[in-house]
Amino acid sequence: MRTGRGKRHYPPLQDFAGPLTPYLYVAPALLVILVFLIYPLLSVVYYGSLDWDGLSAKVFVGASNFVRLGADPAFWTSLKTNLIYVGFFSFVPVVAGLVLSSVIGRVAVPAERAFRAILLAPQVIASVAMGIIFGWIFAPTFGVLNGVLAALGLAHLQEPWLGSPVLAPVSIGLVGTWLWVGFAVIVFFSGIKKVDEHLYDAAKLDGAGPLRQFLFVTVPQVRPEIVVVVIMTLVWSFGSSVFGIVVSISGGGYRTTPVSLYAYQLAFLQGRMGYGSAVIIVLMLVILALSALAYRLGEGRR
Repeated sequence: MRTGRGKRHYPPLQDFAGPLTPYLYVAPALLVILVFLIYPLLSVVYYGSLDWDGLSAKVFVGASNFVRLGADPAFWTSLKTNLIYVGFFSFVPVVAGLVLSSVIGRVAVPAERAFRAILLAPQVIASVAMGIIFGWIFAPTFGVLNGVLAALGLAHLQEPWLGSPVLAPVSIGLVGTWLWVGFAVIVFFSGIKKVDEHLYDAAKLDGAGPLRQFLFVTVPQVRPEIVVVVIMTLVWSFGSSVFGIVVSISGGGYRTTPVSLYAYQLAFLQGRMGYGSAVIIVLMLVILALSALAYRLGEGRR
């Protein structure tokens, strides 16, 4: 159809689609979700019920892979290690971020944009590159950390930071803390800036000191931000962030292997695609359960 000046005029979409118009608008997004989320998820669930190496014929075994997980010591070791990472990747950054942001939020910060950029700098560094850097720092012989300790006359404190079953996951966990604490500070800092100053004035009139103001004014007011940071750091502490860091720093030793890396080793290095998929399904359920718990605790006390 053309107008008087020769320009083509197209009738609105609803003239053709009618009641289907809203669905056509969201169809591209739904297609992306189906292809890149729903289909891979269903595929992993299907693979988890198979005894399959990824190449040969598939053998359906039902829930046998999941039953086998209960008696797999390597899986439970990786899960315990991953829970240590959760503490360093999620719990410590949240607590440290709350404390630091509450202190910073109550004072004027010079060059605030530059300050935020510095805090977010770890987020723009690839996890693999970060792992290589900290691998050099924690190296037992030529590492920066042991070198500094020797230069300070504290050679007796030198340790094989990545060779000890106790220190290795803690060392990697500290890298996660360094990665996420700046992000937490930025999010909480933005939330604290929105808190009404009258609430702090009222708390002061009631005799509340800085600690009580923090516990009974700041924390409740930034509860939504806390929930967001907790859920995001939980997901990353089980996912690709910890995967890349661990592979780059330690190569995935027995005591530093998270569940995601253990599943990768099973599926792609040992040719146990079905069993590795079962591990991923359990990992997904753990993440969902912890995220739901964090959301419930955050929303239930608002």
